[in-house]
Amino acid sequence: MLIRSSALYVAAKLLPGGLGMLTIAVLTRLLPPESYGRYGVALVIMSFGISLGFEWLGLAYLRLAPAAGPGAAGTFDRLFLMLLAVAALIGGAVLATVPPADRAIVAAGLLLMVSYAWFEFRTRFHVAGLAPAAYFRMNLARAILVMLSAIVAAWSTHDPACTALATAAATLLAASKVQGDDTRGGGFDRALATAAIRFGLPLAASLMLNSAMGSLTRGLVGAFGGVEALGLFTAASVLVQNTLVVLSSGLSSAGFSLTVKALEAGNAEAARRQLGANFTLLLAILAPAALGMALTADDLAAVLVGPGFRATVATLTPWLAAAAFLTGLRSHYLDHAFHLGRRMRAQVGVTAVAAVVTLGLDALLIPRIGPVGAAIAVTAGAAVAAIHAAIAGRTAFAIPLPAGPVVRTALGCAVLAACVLSVPGSGAAALAGKIVGGVMGYSAAALALDIVGLRKVVAGRLRRGGIVAGGDT
Repeated sequence: MLIRSSALYVAAKLLPGGLGMLTIAVLTRLLPPESYGRYGVALVIMSFGISLGFEWLGLAYLRLAPAAGPGAAGTFDRLFLMLLAVAALIGGAVLATVPPADRAIVAAGLLLMVSYAWFEFRTRFHVAGLAPAAYFRMNLARAILVMLSAIVAAWSTHDPACTALATAAATLLAASKVQGDDTRGGGFDRALATAAIRFGLPLAASLMLNSAMGSLTRGLVGAFGGVEALGLFTAASVLVQNTLVVLSSGLSSAGFSLTVKALEAGNAEAARRQLGANFTLLLAILAPAALGMALTADDLAAVLVGPGFRATVATLTPWLAAAAFLTGLRSHYLDHAFHLGRRMRAQVGVTAVAAVVTLGLDALLIPRIGPVGAAIAVTAGAAVAAIHAAIAGRTAFAIPLPAGPVVRTALGCAVLAACVLSVPGSGAAALAGKIVGGVMGYSAAALALDIVGLRKVVAGRLRRGGIVAGGDT
């Protein structure tokens, strides 16, 4: 069930992510780096606002809803509306203090924040209910609508604020048109709301620190290198986000919900077995994806971004791919120890240390080497956070960290690297060859090493197809 459900969740992330990469390829050709940098300002506002005000609520729902029953959705709906009212008041105050020249892009960023927060909140109901098909439809609808609307807006106006507004409108349309009302219902449960707030406030603080790291890093890149440097760093960051970040999120969706269900049913041993399977699957997919992106950075930049972006994006991608791998492993597995043990304050400490490391290196490196310094700082902070979370999480909930999957995945990644590096040339044709060679090489290694139990799955498929006799493996 884990592999089947995870496959749908991953598809729900990767297919839209692919469309997002296509969107980047077009936008970086329609908008110069300076304009794309202003578009990046709207993205920073969106990500920071979501992390600060909204994301904790969806994560609290994933952890608390299974024990609360089907009526929990109504309580969380009302909590979201309360947060929205607070955000409207704060947003209005912020706009009143912004210089007129920046007001349009800030307003677009705030609307983008609200639209994405609402969309992501709605998807949590499908994740908690293990409804990957509905989750897939929502994400695909959003990706298509965002791609079309953003490209049309950028082509017709060449204005970053209009492009961001079009993205926000498309996101709201996707959330409103794809219904999921079978997962909703119930009144307001004050006890559940209190539990959600107690669980969520430390989580919100941790998310705020994470977002502040990203926002301040981009702010320092812009302060020392100008809007053009910010545009270059944003393009590389979004490229990695639309692949590795969404991949790790999709991989963890089914596994975490299954773990919570087992734990709430009183079966701690089943929960730990599920966690071991979650770790194996996340590592087995995320590690080769990050390595493959790092090894093909030059080709990806040549194909996916405009000429003015290519050199910097190619340099930044390996660093950001490493950071995304470490962050994905931490956020979508190691941090689950704090969630399952309901020890969210400990997670705040992990994030605070990572923030100090990242921002300290930002201040040291960005004035010297610009966006590359920011990428190095982000990667170092992610490494510190992952190690810290693995150690501190043991006091909250002892999640397994089996060595076997690590060794097998490392061997598979070695085969992948050999296959990718054996393909000569550069550009689109070489990129295709490297991707095909890397996927085939790693798949063969994964089957031979039985990294995620693939031999059993393949044998079962063959038996059902009548290719292998029932007793064969």
